[in-house]
Amino acid sequence: MPSFHFEERPRFAKWGLFMRNPQGLRVPIRVDRSLPTPLHDQVAHQLRQAIESGQLAAGTRMPSTRTMAEVLQVSRGVALAAYEILFAEGYVTGKHGSGTYVAPRDRAETRSTPRTSAIAPAQGPVDLTPGQLTAEAFPIAAWRAAWRRASHHAPPIDEPPSAGLPELRHAIAGLLRDTRGLVLDQHEVIVVSGYGEALRLAVPGAGERAVTIGLEDPAPAEFRNALARHATILPVPVDGAGARADLIPPGCDAVVVTPERNDPLGARMSVDRRHALSAWAADNNALVIEPAFDGVFNPNVNPRPSVLATGDPARTMMFGSFRDLLTPSLRLAFLVVPRRLAATIEARVPYAPEPPSAMCQQVVADLLRAGCATRRIDRLSTLYAQRRTLLRQSLGAYPETSLLGSDTGTSATLLLPASIPAARLSRTLRDRGVITADLADYYHHRARPKNGIILGYAHLDEMTLRRALRIITNTLDEQGLARRTAGRARTVA
Repeated sequence: MPSFHFEERPRFAKWGLFMRNPQGLRVPIRVDRSLPTPLHDQVAHQLRQAIESGQLAAGTRMPSTRTMAEVLQVSRGVALAAYEILFAEGYVTGKHGSGTYVAPRDRAETRSTPRTSAIAPAQGPVDLTPGQLTAEAFPIAAWRAAWRRASHHAPPIDEPPSAGLPELRHAIAGLLRDTRGLVLDQHEVIVVSGYGEALRLAVPGAGERAVTIGLEDPAPAEFRNALARHATILPVPVDGAGARADLIPPGCDAVVVTPERNDPLGARMSVDRRHALSAWAADNNALVIEPAFDGVFNPNVNPRPSVLATGDPARTMMFGSFRDLLTPSLRLAFLVVPRRLAATIEARVPYAPEPPSAMCQQVVADLLRAGCATRRIDRLSTLYAQRRTLLRQSLGAYPETSLLGSDTGTSATLLLPASIPAARLSRTLRDRGVITADLADYYHHRARPKNGIILGYAHLDEMTLRRALRIITNTLDEQGLARRTAGRARTVA
């Protein structure tokens, strides 16, 4: 079986090596710690180039992660992360009990964008409905390894603790520390069975008395409906600086906000608004509930303190799931609750659907400890940034429109002039093979909705997205909208 060996060179001894392939050619692999690029991305990039150029032929056996780490003088986690990337992109494959090998060429060559896309261009109608996920950059190698490690032990004969396995709760706290800078010394993490169950438990007093919740307006209809099962929902208006704390309706027991990114307007709450929200909670003996992950997917956005970090710890709560970071099929979510409420909420957990299995919780804890979630955030951020650029280039050229939320997230909203009703434009686009969402569907029934359409792009490859944008721009041209020759799109509500 063809393989290669390492050959160190003095001039690269500090940060690199040569790999000699079966044909005797030297393949340089180097890591430079002075660069901002993560080491695992450097290694994956160079191995990817070597495979694409033919320097590493199909069937060539790759070195073990332990050997790679020893020669490069990096941690084994760096080598493993590099292999995870190549596994997910189809450049390498594994053989049970034998090792890792360069995958057959057709697996890599059939991709439209080998470095970023693991899906084929879509045919037929293009569905731009927001909320659809992508399987790209999924850590398949780590996923398999985590399930394999979990299966090495006999399953427990007892039900998992009602609040979740301690190792998973600690791993979630570590993830929030690494991604949000949160130190949960006055809160508890509670693991629950799915997003809907997290929302039920987050509503204070749900099932025991009438509860009123203030919710950002606009907001996704499915999110509003999920909360409406447990409480009366009242709208809290949103502008370019986020939710208006001064317009929270009286009598609310809690308010649910998305400080980092309103869906669908993309507005980010200002620091002053966050403090005003905390003050409202203190004055009204109420709770502020926010998501743990707002789906920003943009590392260039300057961090702002979460409401949980700025407000009274006794009046702040978070909810989250691994739907976007891993997969919704886990049916696993969590709450971060004030310590004073932890026992009360935990007592309500047994009256829920079946909790996540102990094995599922062990696997997720393993993946979080290995850094898979944070690495996938980084990879998806790179992918989505390219698609946002396409959106801005195509739809930012019309002075009579405004493109909102195109700097973060996985969707953008195109506000239209009154002369082009969103419902009419959506029907026209649907007839031409592009399905969009109407912004009016995101507003509370008492509100006056803005006129616009929403475009989700997380699940699309670049070629399909280009095709959809071409249809949209051609349709806008036919509607008589003039294009600007210079300038930039407006990006605030």
